Amino acid sequence: MEKASRIIGTLFGWIYGVHRFVEYSEVCYIFLSRNLAAVLLANEAALMRKTKIMVTIGPSSRDPKMLDQLISQGIDCARLNFSHGTLDEHAEVIDNIRRLSKKHNRPVAILQDLGGIKLRLGTLNEPVLLNPGDTISLVPEHETNEPGVLPFPQSGAFRHIAAGHNIFIADGTVRLTVTASSHSRVDAIVQSSGVVSSYKGVNLPGVPIDDPVLTEQDKIALQFGVEHGVDWVGLSFVRTAEDILYAREHLNAAGSKALVMAKLERGEGVDNIDTILPEVDGIMVARGDLGVEIPMERVPLVQKQLVKKSNDAGKVSVIATQMLWSMVVAPAPTRAEISDVTNAVLDGCDAVMLSDETAVGEHPLAAFQMADATVTEAETIYPYFSDLNSRDRTQAITSAAARLVHSLGSKAVVVTSTGRAAFELSRYRPNTNIVAFSHDGAVLQKLCMGWGIRPGGVIPPQQDVAGLVASVIQAGLDGGTIEETDVVTIVHGFSPGVSGTTNAVQVLDMREYLTHVNEERAAAAQSP
Repeated sequence: MEKASRIIGTLFGWIYGVHRFVEYSEVCYIFLSRNLAAVLLANEAALMRKTKIMVTIGPSSRDPKMLDQLISQGIDCARLNFSHGTLDEHAEVIDNIRRLSKKHNRPVAILQDLGGIKLRLGTLNEPVLLNPGDTISLVPEHETNEPGVLPFPQSGAFRHIAAGHNIFIADGTVRLTVTASSHSRVDAIVQSSGVVSSYKGVNLPGVPIDDPVLTEQDKIALQFGVEHGVDWVGLSFVRTAEDILYAREHLNAAGSKALVMAKLERGEGVDNIDTILPEVDGIMVARGDLGVEIPMERVPLVQKQLVKKSNDAGKVSVIATQMLWSMVVAPAPTRAEISDVTNAVLDGCDAVMLSDETAVGEHPLAAFQMADATVTEAETIYPYFSDLNSRDRTQAITSAAARLVHSLGSKAVVVTSTGRAAFELSRYRPNTNIVAFSHDGAVLQKLCMGWGIRPGGVIPPQQDVAGLVASVIQAGLDGGTIEETDVVTIVHGFSPGVSGTTNAVQVLDMREYLTHVNEERAAAAQSP
């Protein structure tokens, strides 16, 4: 205890003495005091937390030592941004995650985030300062030396840009208003000043983009993902359900079993959410580009609406971008950022995501720890069992299971071949963790993204229900996810190992069950 106190005191003194972070000193002290003590219980705390945390892996976090700390303390999903880094670098990170996941006996999902059709300027010889009132033109070229002209190599966009449209550059810091347009040139006037340089992002609110959702680089990355067994694929700038169907064709052709997450970054995708949801396994509310594509003040309400629709559909939802943004440089977040994370949890999302905070930030582990502490605190007032309606057989079974868990105070257990039954039970938000078992370890990794779902273990295929239940109970007892005094509500199918056959819910008092099993074994031992 004295040693811990000395450590805390030393760290606090160091932080307090750094002039750059004086304004954060009070928060830093509280944060470090809490988390140094919590490190010893990190595994247990992470298992109790139901809202998942996805972290982006980058230069600040891809070192095996940092990955080891992040995994040991309970990250649920690692996001690999394929807009950056080489395939060899991503392969090394994936290998390290899988190795460390086994070391800590903690499955971690891997999301492959594809770059998609991100609109960017071409190559500029030097940065250009734009002032209000300046006239500027864009041409569909990779580079140009013409004064007053910006290269914009997205020919598909030029077919739909018209006078009156706004063009945003560099995350919206520079705004242009189009005055004239053709398929080969767009003329505009500068509304807000700023500096633009090569490859800065471009947003065209309200302008349809004809290009396919997958670039040629994405298709190469998809094949890489198949070879390295990624669990989720994130599709950037999804506009319509047709984008998902197009991507699934390529995934199926490549032999991928990854689940698909649609990243909603454009107004068109938000408008088409009702047709997109049936085709995906999850959505990500990517608030960075979305906050440029639609009015910024709409983003919080759109976030809530998208999460609600996703939950109603039984799909995973992730809230992303600038959750703890100040921790890219500061050792503690602002109070507003803590409120943002808390509200995302109370909105009902399955997961919150850290991006630059863990990818390039100075405090990747501290950022995760703060997210973990904030999510855990928010869940103390979580509205469990908020919706128990059902629409098909699997939902009816899982809804009944949720009611039993609520009424009996039992532990929720799901046996699943594809993960769907576990995701469906998760949508009812029970106040206990959902322990998932499968004959396929890859399914358990995918389920790491689901709210409240915790892997119970891999079980061997069984020929009958009795064998299935016995296998689940034994694996749960061996792994510590089921206790001998538990009452367990088990969701399973009458055709073990067959997808889409979830049609049974069973309640077992473990004391009665184990007594019965022991009596049967004793009788069998005495029989000739």
